[in-house]
Amino acid sequence: MNTRWITISSLFAASLGLALTGCKELECAEGTVEADGMCKPSNGMFSNAMCGPFTVLQGDKCVPMFPPTECDPTTTEVDVDPATGVTTCIGTGGGGCASPLPCPAPSAGKQTICGQLYNLEDNEKYAQMTPAPSGAKCTPGGATDGPCALSITAYDAIQFGTNPMTAVPLAVGDVYLDDCGRYRVTDITPPAGPFVGLGIDDFTTGNRGPAGVTNTVGVAIPKQISMATKDFEAWIAKKSTTDMWTSSGGPPISGGYYVNIFRARHEGLENQAGVTATKGGQPNTANDYYFAPAETARRTIMAGASVTGANGTAIITNAAVSEGPAYAGSGQIPAECIWEAHAGASIPNIVFVQLFRPGNAIGQTCPL
Repeated sequence: MNTRWITISSLFAASLGLALTGCKELECAEGTVEADGMCKPSNGMFSNAMCGPFTVLQGDKCVPMFPPTECDPTTTEVDVDPATGVTTCIGTGGGGCASPLPCPAPSAGKQTICGQLYNLEDNEKYAQMTPAPSGAKCTPGGATDGPCALSITAYDAIQFGTNPMTAVPLAVGDVYLDDCGRYRVTDITPPAGPFVGLGIDDFTTGNRGPAGVTNTVGVAIPKQISMATKDFEAWIAKKSTTDMWTSSGGPPISGGYYVNIFRARHEGLENQAGVTATKGGQPNTANDYYFAPAETARRTIMAGASVTGANGTAIITNAAVSEGPAYAGSGQIPAECIWEAHAGASIPNIVFVQLFRPGNAIGQTCPL
């Protein structure tokens, strides 16, 4: 009896094993074995088939098949995308205003900021009008109008926003500006505070402030040591523009402006209508001004408006750096998103411009 039971049990077990083997779905190729439900190289075996395009196997690693990109130093400048590591060779032989300037990595411990000047009134790139811009580098002090009449100075943004008269400019390697309005401030010595500020004004001292090409304009960006910040928007704001704001019901420039521009996405130039500027999470009704709803430029203040129009912009008065990142927005974004919060400043005769973009709400992923 016992012998018969063992024989039947053994046959049953063997049949079950065969049945399980027959149901197995994972078939591994030669040189690989199943491990944790996956096919993996056996005994450290690797093959070129595992490597991606333009890579070859060296030992157990896939390496580039060709040497790294090399740019001709006499006709191009190296531009490396820090996110992807892709190197682009950007020509230095003119070619108009279509392409951005090369923005190479700074020296160790420094920061480089590159971007484009825009006219705050009409959202257009601020370029030389006559003759047509060619991409020629500006000669400091060599023009009375257009980008080449301007200067760009780096500051500790907190110092500048607290008191521009006592703020000390940061040391930089070079300031490049061309007649297309493209700029590059290289090797900025990082400030003590968390933000780098750029001050845009006339190059000629006697023309600075409302009397010149632009009112004094300030923008700020986070300090990023040993990094190049690309495509950072900077602005000019003509006296004729701020005079239009005042004459249409806005505040005078003598009290200073903190200009909030709400962008529809975390990248790009699309502005967002229907946003209410907030301070401490509440509408800032005592100090906010908005433009006419359909106006894509920034010319006419609309009395009684409480949300941004097509230009996505609110003008805030009586803002102070000491309040911290109290300024944000409300409305027109999904529940997974929140508007960025920033500190602000309204200082006599200065236009501070700040972009606000949607970011991730706590524990959420913003789709914008």
